[in-house]
Amino acid sequence: IDDMESYNDDDNRIYDTWIDGLTDPTQGGSQVGYDVSPFAEQGIVHGGAQSMPLRYDNESSPFYSEAQREFSPAQDWTAGGADSLILWVRGDPTANSPADLYALVEDSAGKKATVIHATAVTAATWTLWTIPQTDLAGVNLARVKKMTIGVGNKAAPTPTAGGTGLVFIDDLGFGRPVP
Repeated sequence: IDDMESYNDDDNRIYDTWIDGLTDPTQGGSQVGYDVSPFAEQGIVHGGAQSMPLRYDNESSPFYSEAQREFSPAQDWTAGGADSLILWVRGDPTANSPADLYALVEDSAGKKATVIHATAVTAATWTLWTIPQTDLAGVNLARVKKMTIGVGNKAAPTPTAGGTGLVFIDDLGFGRPVP
């Protein structure tokens, strides 16, 4: 889906593909990339030479932080018999406020599903998050239009203030887990 390797500091910046709260306030208190180049993280990486830094600030409304990528054309995440979505995430337990990390997948018909990882933002090492496609029920995974990665609790009926931090995302993909 995205290994974060194609981004540069000129005409293909990471924050131009993964839309954050600085570009679109509906994405909350998020910032993808750094203020100065290099915009992608080049020291803390899982694979390759870059990862996506995602800063979250949930201390004010709307109390969540998201980065969203839209695919054109829609992607088929069932190809080759794929049954899982995977991504690698790393946080910082000494600096990050505890919060849920979530992945939201939306198909071309607008159907959405969200899954949550409760401890990823405070993981001191790279953590593999394997999401069975069955956890994304109702979404046509052969026609994926958008993916959102967020921190906080967007679904809460009465959101409350959260904390701040920085997480790194790398090597998003789909397939079958190795036994």
